[in-house]
Amino acid sequence: MYFKENINIAVLFIIMNSFIVLIGILDNGIPNVSVIYLILFNLLIFIIYLAWDFVRKWKFQNEFDALGNLNDVETVDQPLVNTQKKIYDKLYELRLHHQAELEEEAGRTKENLDELTRFIHDMKMPVTTMKLMIDDLEGDYHDKLQSEWTRLNNMLNEILYLQRLPNIKNDLYIESFNINDLIKHSILKLRSVCMEKNIGFDVELKDEHVYSDKKWLQFVLDQILTNSVKYSNDNDIVISGEMVADHFRLTITDFGRGIERKDIDRIFDSGFTSTSDHDDNQSTGMGLYLSQEVCKVLNIDLSAQSTYGEYTTMTLIFNKANKFSDITMK
Repeated sequence: MYFKENINIAVLFIIMNSFIVLIGILDNGIPNVSVIYLILFNLLIFIIYLAWDFVRKWKFQNEFDALGNLNDVETVDQPLVNTQKKIYDKLYELRLHHQAELEEEAGRTKENLDELTRFIHDMKMPVTTMKLMIDDLEGDYHDKLQSEWTRLNNMLNEILYLQRLPNIKNDLYIESFNINDLIKHSILKLRSVCMEKNIGFDVELKDEHVYSDKKWLQFVLDQILTNSVKYSNDNDIVISGEMVADHFRLTITDFGRGIERKDIDRIFDSGFTSTSDHDDNQSTGMGLYLSQEVCKVLNIDLSAQSTYGEYTTMTLIFNKANKFSDITMK
């Protein structure tokens, strides 16, 4: 690269020495030895110049080529060449401008998130009041309103947990607890919908204690069981748990709509719903995405197996208790 940039100087050197040779040929009074000495002297000066110029440029060039982003400009030493100094100053100016724009955008994002959080919490109050009013009703009105209230409450929780997700590591508390309590709590939330759709639960846990964060795991179970109930009718949802190779393995199987083979690898993508059931307006495509992201942080392997029209099984494989768990658990 360096020699390509200095090709003009090399051409100038060749032309200059060609003129010296030509003058020596045309003027017989100039000894050939003098011409040779002059050419060799020019060559020595040329080599010394190239070596000096290369040494003062190569360090900045290497550091410049290694730049990954504008923030890395601070790691580059001040150059010695005026052209490189101008490049460095411009990069530093762009870095400051970029940093100012990022801070401004971060401020706007924080304001929007704060507004969203306030909105969700403000919505929680009337939603809670609605729940109390619905509980006083009886018959079909109660069942239908309870079903719609459950959907609304789940949507609000999805938005709230999506907003909390970037800071989830600051909100973890690993402890040992009975996962059956969380499963019962999730089922209780779906009781009215299950009664309406004639759905039961077959729970068989050979082992019940796990190490995880109770609040975030509850959210994951809520999302998975809500999906199972949403796409099932007139059948039981089977929940089983046991220790396999020192890891707790929890499976949740429903015998509802199922997932097509072409969709199975995309169900955990943000916003993905279905490629076949486009008329499904109940799904936001965020529940399983959030569940997968939470499981990654909790070190839980979440996967799905399904045959369309027959069944869907969601499997959660928990990590062993580790030193971090021992420190933070009760």
